[in-house]
Amino acid sequence: MREGDTLVLTCAVNGNPLPTEITWSRANDSLPERAQVEGEVLTIPMLSMLDNGTYSCQVANKHGRSSDQYVLVVYDPGSIVETQTSVPYAIVGGILALLVFLVICVLIVMVWCSIRQKGSYLTHEASGLDEHGEAREAFLNGGDGHKRKEEFFI
Repeated sequence: MREGDTLVLTCAVNGNPLPTEITWSRANDSLPERAQVEGEVLTIPMLSMLDNGTYSCQVANKHGRSSDQYVLVVYDPGSIVETQTSVPYAIVGGILALLVFLVICVLIVMVWCSIRQKGSYLTHEASGLDEHGEAREAFLNGGDGHKRKEEFFI
């Protein structure tokens, strides 16, 4: 419950014969001054954190007694609001993390596709091209069992 709320507890009474004695108490303390007891109903208006505790309902008839307990925890309304505002930040953070992941994936795919379209990477020295992209020389291996080099200038 939150501070300022009204607590209404009902002690469910049954038995044969019906219990005639119904008492409300609070463990290790007395009932708050604002508490109102009407038969099996306990009402505490304008709850405060001082009302925290274990409340008991005891009933009795000529055959015996029975009781039940209720643990009341009163929260400060400010602390509840604070925890609720952290949820949207977690959602926004998750969405941003997903977007960053997707951007990285798109960049990786773009680089991979770019490399595949260009073919293998050759340096100018390995390709036989000068710094202007023109052929300097070409070496061919002959297919007659021995290797020979032939130079072609273009």
